[in-house]
Amino acid sequence: MTSISAPNPYATVATGLQSSSARVDRDATAIAASKGGDINPTDVVSLSSDALTFKALTKVAQTVDQNSQRLLDIFA
Repeated sequence: MTSISAPNPYATVATGLQSSSARVDRDATAIAASKGGDINPTDVVSLSSDALTFKALTKVAQTVDQNSQRLLDIFA
C-alpha cells in the first residue's frame, strides 16, 4: 500500500515568510535608492502585495494552530 504524505504546514508557512521577507527587503531597498522622487510604481505595488502575503501566511499559521488544538481536544 502506498502512503501519501502532506507537506508540513509550518514549514510551508516558514518558507513563504522567508520569501516574502526577502522581497520586502528588495523592494524597500529599491524604493529607498530612488532619486528625485522617481519611484518605480512596480516596487510600491510589490511591497504592498508582500505585506498582504505576510498577513495571509500568519493567518494560515494561526489556523493550523487552532486545528491542531481541536484535534488534541478530540483525542483527549
